[in-house]
Amino acid sequence: MNEKIKLLVADDEAVVRNFIRSMVEKEKLPVSEILEAENGLDAARLARENRPDLAILDIRMPGLNGLEASVMIMKECPEARVYIISAYDEFDYARTAFKSGICDYLLKPVRPAQIVEIVGTALRLRRQTAPEAAEATPRLIQAVTDFVEANLARPLSLDDIAKATFVSPCHLSRKFKALAGCTITAFIQNRRLEKAADLLRATEESVTEIADQVGFTNPSYFATCFKTARGQTPQQYRKTCQTGRMIIYFSRNRQNLTALPFLPESLNSKAPCQRQNSNMENPYCCSSQLNILRACS
Repeated sequence: MNEKIKLLVADDEAVVRNFIRSMVEKEKLPVSEILEAENGLDAARLARENRPDLAILDIRMPGLNGLEASVMIMKECPEARVYIISAYDEFDYARTAFKSGICDYLLKPVRPAQIVEIVGTALRLRRQTAPEAAEATPRLIQAVTDFVEANLARPLSLDDIAKATFVSPCHLSRKFKALAGCTITAFIQNRRLEKAADLLRATEESVTEIADQVGFTNPSYFATCFKTARGQTPQQYRKTCQTGRMIIYFSRNRQNLTALPFLPESLNSKAPCQRQNSNMENPYCCSSQLNILRACS
């Protein structure tokens, strides 16, 4: 386990950023990297790119203030602990900050003991939550899978799934892609097309009905997606499956019939008569076999 944390410091005053850096170095605090930003926009970008464990933000910065940046950071990095620092002891600022979900509101000048304390707290919480996160990961993937399976017929969004699994949309999207190897959107699409393939094989329902059952409101769009994924239109796929079933049936129940290739294009009136043994009399004409297959397909 990594015994150090990443720290993000955002303040438009270089003297404040340098003070916090010097405290980390002087006290030999368990910080692997210190990320610095002069404004809220840079702070949000650095958080998104580097995923810090701890963020200390000045409340008044150009472009995007500390409160606005903290909301963005907590959305992108829900596991990060965010602290606001300010030279102004203003109740409205503090109240808004706490409502946003920050850990604390610190007044300037920040004391060295405060830096030591918040870094230590961030490290302790990281140690505590790491085993819990590892244990929760399989449960999260299973919860997503179960929810998608139960709701394939209706429109699904990342926010819907995040609410059902009690995590933030950002955290869910990142974690799912890292573990499953695909986005949630791609996963939903694949499951819908797999379910549609099952229904095309097992039922006689129309393509429009099947499209609706798996969450496609536009049958034409469904057909396009299906062909892209399977290389055949839904109608072609169904015909191939039906043809394959009939060929298997006749090959198993007529010892002197040889199974034809499973591809529909092989079923044409000019196909040569095939026998398992050229010396064996075959009472079944191949043209009759093809007619039966064509009628059942």
